[in-house]
Amino acid sequence: MDVIAGAVGSQILSAVVAAVLTGIGTLVRWFVVKRLPARRTWRYLNAGELSIVLDTSYVDTGRYQRPVAGLGQVRALSVLVPSLTHAYRDLDLEKVRLSAHLPGSEMEHDLLVLGGPKNNEVARRILEAMTEALPFRLGAGAITWEGTAYTGDAADGEVVRDCGYIVRAANPLNPKTRVVLIGGWSTYGTVAAARWLAENGASRSLTADVAVLVEASVLRDGHVSTPRVLRQASLNR
Repeated sequence: MDVIAGAVGSQILSAVVAAVLTGIGTLVRWFVVKRLPARRTWRYLNAGELSIVLDTSYVDTGRYQRPVAGLGQVRALSVLVPSLTHAYRDLDLEKVRLSAHLPGSEMEHDLLVLGGPKNNEVARRILEAMTEALPFRLGAGAITWEGTAYTGDAADGEVVRDCGYIVRAANPLNPKTRVVLIGGWSTYGTVAAARWLAENGASRSLTADVAVLVEASVLRDGHVSTPRVLRQASLNR
């Protein structure tokens, strides 16, 4: 009887050990395959004080001006959220702000800024503070990178190709925090830039501080195809 009990106990112990080892192996694989690459994409130390900032436009309801976010920024954010949630357990998705409503103190936090300076005051302030470090300028209906102007294309009243940019760097208003800016020639360019960062931001060939210009075709239903890199530059800190 004792022999049987011992054999059963040994089998149970082996099963428990195997289950624990399997669990540890699964956790390690998840950490290596998911979390580490996602952390390389964003480079924030943590997400406890990360503020996500979207464009602010206004709709006249007839009684008041209602602030709204642009569709391109919302679509871009939906592309980026899976990577953010893989990277940070302390991510608070309720801290998604419209640029016009961002408290001034949060300008010095870690920031993810979606949309360009035309409708995003936070993007304008950050880009102005980084002017000397960036290889491109925004304005006159183009993204001008070291003297060459890049724009999207439209046909029959629809955008068929668009350009977008990604900036990943130290926050110029607080070097202890980080900022990622994503924008485009039009709303589809913002989506293209977000897709490129989600798919390629973890590359070990990218420096921590980098600016990238991408382009992508836009299909009739608004789908943004796989982006390709037009220009890329490391940013000196």
